Order: sequence, then C-alpha cells, then structure tokens
Amino acid sequence: MSTQNQTRKLLETLLESFRAAMLAPEGYAPPVAILWTDAEGQWLPILPALRAVFPWIYTLGKYSPEAKTGPAIWLKCIVDRTLPEAPPPGETPVLYLPHVRRQDLRAAGDCPPPLQPLVELQYRGRVWHQSNGHDWTVRAFLVSDDGLGLDIAADRRTEEAMLRALPLLAEIDLTFLKGRRLDADDFDKLSVQDPVRDLLLWLNQPETFEAGAKEARWESFRSVVKSEFGLDPEETSPSEVAGLLLRAELGLDRVWTRFVEAPQLYQGVAKLLRDPAGVGQGQLTLDPARDPQINEREESELRQALEAVPRLAHAAACGKVLELEARHGERRGWVWARLGWSLWAKA
Repeated sequence: MSTQNQTRKLLETLLESFRAAMLAPEGYAPPVAILWTDAEGQWLPILPALRAVFPWIYTLGKYSPEAKTGPAIWLKCIVDRTLPEAPPPGETPVLYLPHVRRQDLRAAGDCPPPLQPLVELQYRGRVWHQSNGHDWTVRAFLVSDDGLGLDIAADRRTEEAMLRALPLLAEIDLTFLKGRRLDADDFDKLSVQDPVRDLLLWLNQPETFEAGAKEARWESFRSVVKSEFGLDPEETSPSEVAGLLLRAELGLDRVWTRFVEAPQLYQGVAKLLRDPAGVGQGQLTLDPARDPQINEREESELRQALEAVPRLAHAAACGKVLELEARHGERRGWVWARLGWSLWAKA
C-alpha cells in the first residue's frame, strides 16, 4: 500500500484498512459494524490515539459509556443505535474486542456466553482480519503489504521491543523504516531518540508524563531537552514553554511542526496555547496562524459581521460575504480549524 515519497503512519493506515472493510459490493448492504478481534490485547496501547482521530471505536469490557467501553449486549445496542452514545448516521462503529479471537465468535455453539450477543454481528457486520483469515496482530499489520510493508525480524526480543514502541509507531512517519530489516535495537532507539515527541507528550500531560518517567528516564529527558532546546523542564513550566512555542522562540519550530501534523493527539498542548494567562497575554506572536487567541478574536468578529449581513441589500450582502471570505478563508488552513475552533470560517 505504501508508495515512494509518500508518508505512511500507522493510525492513518489502520483507518484506511477499516474504511476498506466498511465498503460493500454493489447490491449488498454495507456492514453495520466492524468487529476487531485481538487475542492478546496487543493494540490496547494505541486505542486513545486512534480514538482521537476516529471516535467511533467501542471496546468490549466493563460498563463505562464515557470511555466507550461495555459488555457485549451494550455493544449490540450501540450497533442498533438504541443508545445516545451510538455514532451518528453514516458512521460505521468499530467494535474492538481485546483478548477475543475470531475463532471464539465463529464457533457459535462453543462461544463463551458473555460473547454470544456478538455472534450474529459477524453476518450483519464484518470481521477485520488478514486475507488468510487470521486476526491482525501488530506484527502482521506492520509487515503485510496490506498494512505498512516493513521488514521486521521474527524473534521474541524484537517482538517485545516493537510492542513497547507501539504508541510511538502510531504517530510517526514510518517510511524511513522501509528498505531495511528492523530488530529490537531499532525499536528501542525510537523511544529515546525523539526529543520533539517527548517534549510534546510532557506539555500535553505533564503530571502523567512525569509520573510515568522513572528517575533515569526523567533525567535523560531533561538532558536532551536542555541540549536540543536550551530549557530545563524542572525550571520552566509547561505554560512558559507553550508561550515560547507560540512565539517561535528557542528553535521550537520542529515541535510546532509535529504538533500541527496531529493536533488531535495533543489536546493538552492546544489548551495551553489557548490560555492567555498561561502563555503570556499580549506578547508578540510572529505568525498569527500560531495564536489561538487571534483565531478566536477573528471568529468573534466574523460571527458579528455575518449576523449583520441579512440586514443589507442583496448586492451589498453578496459583496460583504466575498469580502469576509477573502479575509477569513485562510483560517480554514490553520491548525485550529482541525480542532473544531474555526466554525464560522468554515460556515
């Protein structure tokens, strides 16, 4: 599926594969749901990131509708659109079934009772699986030509390192990994050689990042950030770093570029940038497209201007709309539009 000079990311490729499974041949009804079986629960670490770009994933587990998790009968109600948390019309839900094999559903007579409500969904829906009928493991998807087509060593140490690196693999461009055989060292190096990602993760959820970083890793992180960006995470708050990012200071362009590539993954960073008290109200922003406060101000002005248009004569109204489009149309290309913060510019 990969093509030369084209970026390939795991999340994007997964979604493409899901979308392909949702298609139905002419004359057939489309599937009501995609069933995603995962015998070992390997995909669990990237579920939050995947939901950030495709929210209609529902997980088999303990009942927690806020987390889009519930038992089999709840999943069936989601598919049948009898619950408020069901997806809107036109969106096909993906039912993620960790620690469930495809064979568990196919063997209807021997299917465990907690899974039995899902058996009939195999026929109204579609099971997401490899062309050979097996479940998609992480390794299978990474090496398959129907996935990312990477060359990965088939030993246990490499498998363990690959799964450790899965959250990182979910968001980076993987084309640079093609054309060579990958082993455990390659995957381990990924997690310690991306200071941009780690800085974004720290800004996104400082307390969670610091709690998850053991002492040695935290010190390594501090050292790399000092070396790469000239700041110390223990002496500079996330809000202060967000202010520097907003003003394009300290060579943080790489961090901004990574944020813009996938802003849905860094909602915490977006909130920091949106907080004028935190990042420094009234300070000069070199690029207006970086400043969510400017975007919000423009949105407010645009809303007021559009509300006044109906009171104008027809020709004047048309001219005013064209004038507003010339001024505000470019904001549809700003990162804030992708976060749903530019609704009037999209009107």
